[in-house]
Amino acid sequence: MRTIAVLSDSHGNYSALQAVLADAKNQGATDYLVVGDMVNRGPRPHEVTAALQALHPLAWVIGNHEEVYQSLLAHQFKGFEDNAKAIMAVVTSGYDRSQLSADEFRFYASRPLQQDVDIDGLLLSVFHATPTSCRGSYTAPDAPQDHFDSLFDGSNALIALYGHTHQPLLRPTTHGQLVLNPGSIGQAVTINLRLAGAKAEYGLLRIDDGHFAGWEQRNVPYDLAQEIEWAKTSDLPYADLYLKLIQTGGFTYNRPAVAADNLANDFLRQAQQLIEKDPW
Repeated sequence: MRTIAVLSDSHGNYSALQAVLADAKNQGATDYLVVGDMVNRGPRPHEVTAALQALHPLAWVIGNHEEVYQSLLAHQFKGFEDNAKAIMAVVTSGYDRSQLSADEFRFYASRPLQQDVDIDGLLLSVFHATPTSCRGSYTAPDAPQDHFDSLFDGSNALIALYGHTHQPLLRPTTHGQLVLNPGSIGQAVTINLRLAGAKAEYGLLRIDDGHFAGWEQRNVPYDLAQEIEWAKTSDLPYADLYLKLIQTGGFTYNRPAVAADNLANDFLRQAQQLIEKDPW
């Protein structure tokens, strides 16, 4: 029996990741898959990176936040001044670069969009949002059935694993494949706040002799007080939005809130200085 811990969207929340890895060990995890957006927005990207690399995951794909690193390294991040969330992407990437080594920063930028993993003859397709893009709402939980069916176009995989939406999902396709999303380790969100709380989400995929043997959604409490303290005592940009999200489970990084934070903290100027200095 192989028990595979599927890890996604920790977003620099090391407290949540610590709890997840301890739980996965207790649950008998034998292998790990990393589904992207493991850093950015939270205060401890270096610690997250070191903990994940020590696992030697079977696959590790890029997320949309880490794709920003690619653009910055290639000097392709231009025309962002009128886009509140693009300003935030530069500023939060600047924070991450101050915490990560050059090799770690480039490691994230070099992750593939999609990876196939063969477990005893059962083929898995691993990606952040879709096999061809780590962005967008194509695989939102309420997306049409044909969106999920198309994830297997040109693939012999029987199971697709993705993240990005921060919402757990188990959905069959029209042709009987499975689409699985473990939710978010570090920034679990819901529109129904009675279902929220300080929890870290991940999934356990069990495969027995090349056959699907089960999927378990895990919701793990973590040391929220520790994470709050780390966020408050770092120079974390957009810390108020981060703290509100992890405490309530409501999404906080909407465009008006980000624009207000940009204005209050002069983040546009900070983003422009980062682009000029090119510290990546």
